[in-house]
Amino acid sequence: MTIYPGKKGNLKGTSLVVLTIIAIILSIFFFTKRGVFAWFIMICLAFLIPLVYKGMILKITLYDNRIVILRPISRQTIKIADIAFCAVHDIGEGNFTLYSFMKNKKNGDVKITGIKSDKSYDEVLKTMKKGGKLEGIQINFNKADKIPIALVENSDELKEKILDNVDIQHYDATYC
Repeated sequence: MTIYPGKKGNLKGTSLVVLTIIAIILSIFFFTKRGVFAWFIMICLAFLIPLVYKGMILKITLYDNRIVILRPISRQTIKIADIAFCAVHDIGEGNFTLYSFMKNKKNGDVKITGIKSDKSYDEVLKTMKKGGKLEGIQINFNKADKIPIALVENSDELKEKILDNVDIQHYDATYC
């Protein structure tokens, strides 16, 4: 078990934004006439809170068989054995986001979440290993589980350990 704490500056910034949004909503609610426009502004601001909350990472814990992402109110667990393959997105300046595509078993058939293809599970993995132009495969990164390794300290080490654990479990890690 290895624990990677969240970056302090990131936690301070996102916490400040959430508290500011809540303060604006409360001040509109209590100190203005609540017409249609005021309710519209309050609802729009309320929709921003979950988006900012996704950026608040307290710590990421890496076990031998799972990854636990701890946020202030929630916890997300990703089983390494369920990962079909990973894609690493380089944001720049040494910051990465790790996309993990999960296996789905439906009616005895194995599919990959976020991959649209007529090919079987094994054929998709072979095509992904080859690289180059992926014919017959459509990748939807929005459906992948995102591991925000850029928001924790020692993110390079965490990225390498996750990819090594995925490879140890006999699955494939792909760099994009």
